Amino acid sequence: MQPKSVRNSNLLNEKEITSITQLIGKEKIAKEVYENFYQQYQNNLFGNIAKRKQKHIDIWKEILSKQNISVFENDAVVETENLKNQLISEGTDEISALKTALKIEELNINDIYLVRKNSGKSTIREAANGIECGTRNHLFVYYRALKEKNGDYKNQFLSGKQFKNIVNGAVNSCGLKYD
Repeated sequence: MQPKSVRNSNLLNEKEITSITQLIGKEKIAKEVYENFYQQYQNNLFGNIAKRKQKHIDIWKEILSKQNISVFENDAVVETENLKNQLISEGTDEISALKTALKIEELNINDIYLVRKNSGKSTIREAANGIECGTRNHLFVYYRALKEKNGDYKNQFLSGKQFKNIVNGAVNSCGLKYD
């Protein structure tokens, strides 16, 4: 018989469950906002990244399902719907939609940092690292698309240094699971 600490080392604690569940909700909002922007502006970037957001959701849900924890994406919460509607309303034209997407990706990176901070488990940290890589790519390509349309954006949630490192870098290979 293994010692109790070894036997339970793979179980998620409440902080891990909460931060992952909240991140799933935010990824869902991002996906739905991007789908809306794609329908409005027919910019493939929104459609493609909405599909990536679903991959991120699926990765987090898989981690939770291994612990017999279910997340129901369709559980509508008033605050969630209000946030989604607010973000959609910010995208009054394609340039403002790109700026809204940049804000969402910045927030998403911070949320991923929180998940990683709340866990020392290798499976969670590996998923966070891979999804962060993909999210940095989203930030990079949205920023480039905005610049191509002569739009401008100032970082709101990442430090100036973090933001500049991402948008002045390049798209990275994050592995098929995360891209």
